Amino acid sequence: MITSLKSTMSESRSDSLKLAYAYPVGIVFDVRFDAFTARLTTLPDNHIRFHIADGPYAHTETVTIAVDPIRAGVFAVSWVEASGATVVHVEDFERGVVHSYATLPDGSFLRMQGPIHLISEGEG
Repeated sequence: MITSLKSTMSESRSDSLKLAYAYPVGIVFDVRFDAFTARLTTLPDNHIRFHIADGPYAHTETVTIAVDPIRAGVFAVSWVEASGATVVHVEDFERGVVHSYATLPDGSFLRMQGPIHLISEGEG
């Protein structure tokens, strides 16, 4: 079940992210997929750092991202990893969910969905 952002962060920050037209910089959030949890840190200059602690996809990497706003609080975020894996996220801060699509170097394709849990507000 997808949980609301309101349960994991302050009401004012939740409202700010839900209404944002610019991708938030300086936040840290976890996304809990069925197979693993990813910690994402949004960085300046179109970068994001992800950390997957356990499982077959475990590693940490900082990648250059492309961000396309879809509507207030919703962003399409994509990147290519050093391994050649390609990832596209639809990060929906209004509903508190990430839809993730990844093509791995071996050609396999992952479709995942998981709730957002804000860890740190940063500079937003």
